[in-house]
Amino acid sequence: MLSLAATVLGLLEVVRVVAAADDPCTGATSATWVSSKIAHACELNVPFDKARSESVIDSVLKSLQYYSLETWFLDSPNPLIPHHVNVRALLEGVQKRTATVGYKTDWDFNLAITDAFNREADGHTLFVAICTEAFSWNLPFSIATLADSPFDLVAHPTFLVNYDFPNSGRAGLEDYYESIGVHVRPLDGARILKINGVEASTYLVNLATESSIYNGLVGSFETVNPRYMRLNSRYSADTVSGLFTQEVGRFGQRAFYPGADQVTLELQPAKGRPVTVTIPWAATFIRHGNSTQSFIEQTCLPPASQDASAARRRREEKRLATSVSSMNGKRKAVIAPDTPEKLRKQASDQRGFAGSGNTVQPTLKSFGHFITLDIYQLEQHPNVGVVYFEQFEPSDDTGFNEYFDGISNTLFSGLTALKAAGVKHVLLDISGNRGGFIFAGAISLWSLWPKDLYPGFPAVFRDSDLIRRQSAVAAQTENFNSEYLFEFYRDLEYNLLKNNSQFMDPPVPQVVNGVKDAYSKQFFDDFGEGSSSVTSFTEPPFSGQDFVIVSNGICASTCSIFSSYLYQKHGVRSAVFGGTPAAIISQFDGGIKGSEVTDYDSILFELETLGLQNDPAAPQPLPIQVSFSLNFRNAIPYIDKQNGILEYVYEPATKKYQFTVDQFNRPQKIWEFVADQFWGKK
Repeated sequence: MLSLAATVLGLLEVVRVVAAADDPCTGATSATWVSSKIAHACELNVPFDKARSESVIDSVLKSLQYYSLETWFLDSPNPLIPHHVNVRALLEGVQKRTATVGYKTDWDFNLAITDAFNREADGHTLFVAICTEAFSWNLPFSIATLADSPFDLVAHPTFLVNYDFPNSGRAGLEDYYESIGVHVRPLDGARILKINGVEASTYLVNLATESSIYNGLVGSFETVNPRYMRLNSRYSADTVSGLFTQEVGRFGQRAFYPGADQVTLELQPAKGRPVTVTIPWAATFIRHGNSTQSFIEQTCLPPASQDASAARRRREEKRLATSVSSMNGKRKAVIAPDTPEKLRKQASDQRGFAGSGNTVQPTLKSFGHFITLDIYQLEQHPNVGVVYFEQFEPSDDTGFNEYFDGISNTLFSGLTALKAAGVKHVLLDISGNRGGFIFAGAISLWSLWPKDLYPGFPAVFRDSDLIRRQSAVAAQTENFNSEYLFEFYRDLEYNLLKNNSQFMDPPVPQVVNGVKDAYSKQFFDDFGEGSSSVTSFTEPPFSGQDFVIVSNGICASTCSIFSSYLYQKHGVRSAVFGGTPAAIISQFDGGIKGSEVTDYDSILFELETLGLQNDPAAPQPLPIQVSFSLNFRNAIPYIDKQNGILEYVYEPATKKYQFTVDQFNRPQKIWEFVADQFWGKK
């Protein structure tokens, strides 16, 4: 009955909207929620523009010289991380087609570029034309993979109604589904047996493995387990409300068209016989414009008034708004959150979920809270504390100098107070951490080990003729807006570099996967004269064996640098939850260890400040609105050096567990369980 009602009423909606407006984008933006078919018709109504597209793909190809992982990702040296992608060949294929037969629509062209970068699955590198991400695509349920016991090797996908999940832009979604005859609340908690006719676990593992942009998914992590976990609902911190909440998960909410307009499930409720339901996807518009023409003008293309000088002014304003005394404060290693930024901001003021079962206020004594950092003492194990790192950048508009000071001060006061309260061991929960400012990760490491000099990993930049010219000009003019100024870095003996010959010139030739490439010499970031500049600790507050990392495998970028350093330098153990239903081994961080990400605008700004914007090899401003980021430099591991770069170091969990029904949305229970497993009952 549910399947038939959804189908019939969905058809009636199509007829109603088409009758009201011939323009697909007018129909798609006329209500808060519409069917995915109507929304996608708007995306497909933007025509392919050959001249504009040729300009886009030309500069995209020129940007590859900044992509530090291009040759490494041709063929993985680590069998645990299968990875064989020639992104340049894929993009050259797009360029050839653009110049010849072209693409059916603008959406098809943009998705071809997005698909090429998404296959890299390094997390930092992604091309998203804004008009391909104009809608949020949603289902009224999420999935959690749960076991009867944390020790079970096999877990089962479970149906979770997600209407009450905060911070996910779901206002009005239940009313929409009720209006088309889809009633999912009675199915909450049912076991999912099949998805689209395929055994549910197999379907989800295949979806995570392929991570196809044409199925609405972004690869993000190199290994399957964290990609699988991103499909799932999972606990996270809502630092605005001070609660722990549920992420919707990418099965229930996607940034790209999901590739189908409905999903069919076979469910086993707690009581009764199995039922089959078909549930349509719903979409909500999150960009600008109310017709195809206005959508193109306001969302797809840069503002009509934008010229080169205006673009430069905007980039300069952006730089000044985040200016610090050195480039190091601005360096980031971060992955985009699952929920679109606009929806997260809209939902951040939502309240009233406390009784829904989808938010949890820890009943623990707090020893410190600062934006994305929480410190607790456990009740059942009072000699165990918890430090929860949601991410390493502010989730609000706090300036990053203030953020750095707050992280340092909160860690010092909180850990000092925990020790005074009798705490002897500390859990470091990094579950779902999206990364952030490299300096924030360094401050956190320095707070735990203040005697370590310049915590983090050695790194290298990729080199090219243009990049060499950039580093030479930066050195000659002492340009502090350039990533390639030698003065920001130290050698492997922690001495500040004195000239460009110690850094980029001459480059270090390498042959990677049979391809000649060149990189800078290895260096460390200069974070100051020592730990005393960022923390009041002079001795480590705890030893390496006193810490245990708690993770669901989703630990991106700066988080990977942070957690890998803990493991490689100080032997910190880990407890990893979740992953694929039958996962035997898992990582506490699932990849994205490339050291630093840069965005396309930053590349253009640097070229302009160095007077190289007209260099024949330089990429140019794109004639579309786009979010475009690239892995900018590689980290060099302390262990497993035969694989060359940190991206390919597989660090297995010390202990592997599955989430259970009473744990998956209650981190406090996870923490008590881990404390018991590592340090025994108290």
